[in-house]
Formats: sequence, structure tokens, C-alpha cells
Amino acid sequence: MPFPAAVRPLAMRLGVGLGLGVAALLAAPAVQAIPEADAVKKLQVIPVFVITDPKGVPMPIPRDKALVLPLYLESSQANRELAALNKSNPTVKAIVTAVPLNVMNEKVVELNKQLKDKSKPLVAPVMVSDADRQQAVTLLKAEGLTEKQIKEGLSVPVFFTRPFLTLNTPEGPRGVFFFSYGELQRALSQVPEAERPKLKPQVADLSVVLQEIIKSPKDNFVIFPTPDYFRLVKEGQAQAQPTGPVKP
Repeated sequence: MPFPAAVRPLAMRLGVGLGLGVAALLAAPAVQAIPEADAVKKLQVIPVFVITDPKGVPMPIPRDKALVLPLYLESSQANRELAALNKSNPTVKAIVTAVPLNVMNEKVVELNKQLKDKSKPLVAPVMVSDADRQQAVTLLKAEGLTEKQIKEGLSVPVFFTRPFLTLNTPEGPRGVFFFSYGELQRALSQVPEAERPKLKPQVADLSVVLQEIIKSPKDNFVIFPTPDYFRLVKEGQAQAQPTGPVKP
């Protein structure tokens, strides 16, 4: 199971990694708008798919220097890896479990505390699609970043536009961050054609995006849910529906 060298675990302390994307992201005021925990909580709409045992206990892969637990952004990719695991080792009982990214972040911290062998820490790289990673690289090269800078600084690409594409929420308009370039493009397709050229696609590492959310003067941003999030919500609602006739 290959792991791209540029993929690193979600930073447990915000601010780790090179700031990628438009420089304005790093020019936010120093005043903290919302607590760090509230910013990370916005990741609850990003489910990651983890290979676990039937009880939901993660099954990391032993490597030379670490235990690697891939966090797949797409359920289809996780299911392919599960099928490969079952084929190579039919006796292993494993399933794919969906966990919100903010919750999984906390689990990784806790699991590391429980490790008896501290020489092999548990790392949990967020596995993005090849298409999104390549699109991120293309955008960053267009901004003048080198291959070395991108490899060292890009862990989890998050897409947005400058100026920000906004979404109307009950609390008012909010700038939107996307974990998928395709989702960003679908959102742009809803913008009047004459306005689209004004919205320039950008990308930044997730750690930098979280910094921006925390440092902004107000709570100005939302993270757009992934397609799997909407699917899981729909499935949950269907399971909650009564199966028998409804009495008046």
C-alpha cells in the first residue's frame, strides 16, 4: 500500500507545515476569533474512512519507524484497500469505519498515549485523491513554488477562491473551503458566468487554513462537506425512518 512522501498526518498542533497558497492567508490579524477547538470542530463535516476491526478499533500497518493508519477521504478508496487486504490475508476480519476528521484527530492523539512501544508512533496520513493532489501542485507551481517547497509543505490540500466564494448560512455569508477541487468547480458553476473570472482558485495546506479560521477577526468561514458526508447523512436518515405503518 504506497504512501506518498508528501503526505503527513494532520498536524496535532496548528501551524505545522509550510504556508501554501495566496500570501494573504498568512497575513491574518493576530487576534484569535474563535477557540482552536471550535475551528477544528468544523472538520466534523469531513468523514475519513479507516480500516478497523469489527469493533471499530483501528488496524494500523507496521512500518520500519511507525505504525501507519491511513485516513481515506473517499470511501471508495478505503473499500478498495479493504478488498486488497482481504484478498492477501483472508483470515483478517476488517471493516471500513467512517469517523469525522476532528474526532479521528483526537483518537490518534489518544492512541499514541496508549502505545507501549514509543519508538514507533502512530501516524495517520490523510489520503487525498491523486487528481486533487495534482491539481494542488498545478496551482502552487503557477504561484511560483518549487517541487521541493510543495513536497515539504503540502500535506492535505484545501481549495478556495480569492476573493472568497461565499455560502449563505443562518449566521450570514461565510467564505468556503473545499477538500475537493471538483466540489469547488461545481460551486463555481452556480456563480453567474460574468462573475466567475473574478474568483481565482487557490490552494493551501489544511494547517494554514485552520490558522486562518482561528486568526480571522470574526467566525468568517465554513468547510464544505464532502459527498460522502451527504451520503452518510442520507443513509442515517433512511435508517431512522419507521419500517412499519405509521399510526395517526
